[in-house]
Amino acid sequence: MTKKILYSLILSYVLFFTGCIVVKEKDEIIHKETEVAYESSPKASVKMSATYVVTPAGDMVATLPDGWFFIEPSGSLSSEIFAIAANPDYTMCAVFTHIKRTSELEQLVAQEGLIGLSRVCYAERNGKATGTINFVDNYQILDMKPQKFGYFSYIRQEDNTLGCSATFASNINEYYEYSLVTMGFTLNDVPERKEFDEIFMSILSTLKY
Repeated sequence: MTKKILYSLILSYVLFFTGCIVVKEKDEIIHKETEVAYESSPKASVKMSATYVVTPAGDMVATLPDGWFFIEPSGSLSSEIFAIAANPDYTMCAVFTHIKRTSELEQLVAQEGLIGLSRVCYAERNGKATGTINFVDNYQILDMKPQKFGYFSYIRQEDNTLGCSATFASNINEYYEYSLVTMGFTLNDVPERKEFDEIFMSILSTLKY
């Protein structure tokens, strides 16, 4: 496949799993899963590059793994997506999104913190995927001192596409989501969950806000 086709396929995965955040009524987005606190101060377990992701506002920076490269977002994607990166095998992509603040979202975050922000992100993602993705495990708080993140994971059953997301509020109180998603459109093997988690946490360990 040509790079143009590969890039188009990557963007199709991003389009399927992401979208603009629209806050729904609270009883539509609250799930029964129990919040689980998780504390860790990890370091990257894979080789990282000197390539950085920076928000337009300059209030967050993160490092990409060695060999990863940026994909230019297309016009069909949400304007809130400011960075997309893929690994050399085209089996994983990382997506960085700014979350628009609304009065409804502010109320929910005031009540539930990052768990509430994560609930909204998952509800929007599941709605965009027309209910074809399943929630995995519980919402968690990743306390990676001094950074703190909301966390959740999900899977598309038809092809076992796996995704994990971390939500956070920057030091100027802007909301963001970092997501990692597997991609299965090439002949390359999709990473096992252990390797996937190592990549996700390695990028997250470099994220500073």
